[in-house]
Amino acid sequence: MTTLKNELIGTWLLLSYIEVPVNGIDSNFPMGKSPKGSLIYGPDGHMSVQISSSERCNFSSNDRYLANDEELISCVKGFIAFAGSYQIDNSTATVQYSIHTSSYPNWEGQTQERKIDFEGDILYLKSTEPILSNGQYVNSYMTWQRVEKVEMQSRRDRFINYSNQKQAEGAWED
Repeated sequence: MTTLKNELIGTWLLLSYIEVPVNGIDSNFPMGKSPKGSLIYGPDGHMSVQISSSERCNFSSNDRYLANDEELISCVKGFIAFAGSYQIDNSTATVQYSIHTSSYPNWEGQTQERKIDFEGDILYLKSTEPILSNGQYVNSYMTWQRVEKVEMQSRRDRFINYSNQKQAEGAWED
């Protein structure tokens, strides 16, 4: 039997991030309509997520500490990241994050939970409790696509390839 944890382990790229206000007002795209992001679930129970707006502008300086106020605001509003440990509840199809570090310091030490659903190599995560975002309570919906696993060749396969190459070069002729 495949567990949800086995299905989650790996690297995922963000396809969409939408927030839907609980009061029924139109949904919004807090990181724009083409956000960038990466979500990593390790087999050791640790995770990391980074999401950024594709609409962020570059800093005018090549020194990240020498940004003007507009650049800093764009940077803070256009990026969220956190890392910590995670636990899976197979019976409710949820993942619970224990946040150790976050670009938004108020989340550090907090726990967040997401509902999990899959469709092939697509992962859907939905917040189970509304979060405060831009002055209103919203539910977040994120769609992720699995990054293909690169299978490493066995030592035997590498040796065979190496041997064939050396033979083709004439290095092992009698």
